[in-house]
This record gives sequence, structure tokens and C-alpha cells, in this order.
Amino acid sequence: MATVSPFKGTFYKNTQNLLSDLIIPPYDTLDTETAELYRKKSPYNFSHVDLQNKENDDYSHSLSLLEKWKHAQVIQETSLPCYFLYRQNFQALGKSHQRDTLLCTVGLEDFSKGIVRPHENTFGKYKADRLQLLRKTQYNLSHIFGMVKDEEGFLAEQFEKWSFVTPFLTAKSNDGVVHSVWKGEAGEAPEISEFFANRPIYIVDGHHRYESALMYARELGVEGKFEHPAAHTTFCIANTYDPGLIIYPTHRLLKKGTLSQLSFEKLEEDYRISDWSEEKTRQFTQQHQPAPAFVLFYQSKFYLLNSKKWTDWTSKLGQSVARLGVTWSDHHFLKEFCGVNDENRRELISYEKDFESAFSFKSEKDLIIFHAPPAVTDVTAVADEKRFMPQKSTFFIPKLYGGLIFRKL
Repeated sequence: MATVSPFKGTFYKNTQNLLSDLIIPPYDTLDTETAELYRKKSPYNFSHVDLQNKENDDYSHSLSLLEKWKHAQVIQETSLPCYFLYRQNFQALGKSHQRDTLLCTVGLEDFSKGIVRPHENTFGKYKADRLQLLRKTQYNLSHIFGMVKDEEGFLAEQFEKWSFVTPFLTAKSNDGVVHSVWKGEAGEAPEISEFFANRPIYIVDGHHRYESALMYARELGVEGKFEHPAAHTTFCIANTYDPGLIIYPTHRLLKKGTLSQLSFEKLEEDYRISDWSEEKTRQFTQQHQPAPAFVLFYQSKFYLLNSKKWTDWTSKLGQSVARLGVTWSDHHFLKEFCGVNDENRRELISYEKDFESAFSFKSEKDLIIFHAPPAVTDVTAVADEKRFMPQKSTFFIPKLYGGLIFRKL
């Protein structure tokens, strides 16, 4: 079903540069101030090519830098096409975790074919930015994060063959995550492409980058012509059953002064409301919930809200979407009771991914909505039904970092 291939990977060769000072998190997680801190780390930091140098920049500077770095042998390409194991070791929920992904290329397909499956909508601004970067540089600078259902553990068997030797690359990011990369030449893993032949790939993160790459393939007239390099883009693919796939919820905080009064009488028409506590809420945010619910912190009190009518909406929303707590907090509660819509959401709503950081704003917001983490199976179910989760429903950690391995088209 999916066309998966090895590729010649570009990497930092110059050992005078500590790789930990060169890699960066995804472009859309960096605000202006943080991006500048990365730029100051090193003149070779990946932010210099992956981010705009100035407003309305057309990424000419990125192309120029990549060419200079290649000429100066700061970066180089592997001699043969390879698959890569990208491993991240990290701390989450008080425990140590390891997440493994296969770094490869995937043939670009329209979502309607069901070969590559999304779970969220995209927005034009980000797609246009990544399309311009791709046009100008001719590089896949960052990867789409994907998943595949691998019940038998095929990928783990491949990774075991590679990981008994010293990693090809290793680095540690500012958040304490250890990033390790091993490479396996294509001839050493001929069965990988066959494994993916009858399996769809689910997009976890990077919907904008995927659609930008697909738009570029269409511009060149090479969509579906997999002998052309622009008909592919780079992916890091995890097993959906990997215990290292950790998802944080994303809590909603409503801007102070937005809500004059909340009618609990009206609210009870749609929700069962239970008095709750801080400790119960802390536990709630760490456990997946089988039915739609969310916790509301309002006027110094916690309330658990369970949707009374969610089953009535399964035909309209799809069962996979209707059973998510974030669907009811976003599409019903915030919309109907707080006046939040697509136009004013950016102004009125801020987001936090853990309980403590969200609760620290309790006196500065009208209310806080706490969510339980969605399960990996929620993501695949939504994608299989060809539905979309509300914006910012999932936060997989850690993020994939740019600057370890990238690809010249």
C-alpha cells in the first residue's frame, strides 16, 4: 500500500561542531525569542536553514548556506541509500522511555486513497511557508512523524540488527532527550519495502509538511511517479504498539475577561456535572478515558463534565471523534458557552500540555479545561474513519529534531 524507500542522508560531518549545538525542534514549536537562542548557539545551527532569516524571506539564504556548508564539507551525504533507526531516550510521567522510528522516504499520495492517513486539518499559512522552503532549497529538511500497525514487531527486528553497534550520530537536546541514529544500507534490509506494501501509514505530526511536499510534487507533475525524488518525502515511522509512544493532553485556558457568567443550569442539560478535586484532576490528566469527559476549573472549583448526548452525535461526527473529550470541550462547551470560534480562538485560547503549568495560570484566566490524554488507538480510529480531531488534540513527546539526517532531492 505505502511506497517506502531508503535514501542518501545528508548529515553534519564537521566534528569540530558539537551536534547537540546544531539540532533544533520543529519550526512550528519555536517562537521568535527561542529561535534566536538557537541561532546564537552556532553559525551552523540548523535554525539558520530551516527558519526564515527575516520577515517575508523566500529562503534564498537557506539555499546559499546549504551550498556553502556542502562545499566546506560541514555537511555531506551518505555514499549509498540507507534506512535509519532514529531512537529517542527521554523522561515522561516520572519514568524513562525509549521510542524508535524508521527514518525513510514515503511515496506521496493523496489522502483520499487511504494510503497515508491524516487525523487533523491543516492551515494555508504553514503549508505555504514549507512549500516555499522546499521549492528554494530542494531539501527535505525535517520529517513527517508517522505510525504503522506492526503487530508482529517486524520493525523492532530490523532495529535490533542495527543497534548493536555504536550509533552513527548522537546528540542531546535542551530538554534532556538523547537522540541516536544508526544507518543500515538498503541492501541489508530488502524486506522493509515489502513489509509496508499492504499497510497504511498514519500521520502523527507534520500534516503541513506532508501536504506541502505533495503540492510540490504536483507542481512538477511527478505525483505518483515514484522514480522521481520529489514524489517522495521523509518520514520517521513508529510502531503503533510501541510503549514509547507517549501522548500528552493539551489543556485549554480561556482569556481573562471573556466570560461574564457561566450558567450551570443550562450546562446540566448536556453534561453530568460532578464536584471534583485538584488531586483527582491531576490523575485525570494522566489516564485515557473511554468516554468523553473533561474537567473544568472555574471560580476556584473543579468540576468533572461527562457528555450526556455523545452517542447521539456518532453518525454526524463519527464514533471516533464523538467519543473524545476534546471534541466536546472545543466544539460544544467553548463554542456554545464561551463564544470561542475559529476566528477568535487564537486570541482567546492558550494551551498547556501538563497540569502544573496550566494550573499555575489559575488566577489569570476565566477558566481552565483539563483533558485526559488520547490513546494511540484514538488517533488511528479517527484516521481510519477519515475524520479529523479538533485542533491541538494530541501532543506526542518528544518532538522529532531537525539537523540529524536530512535529504537532498
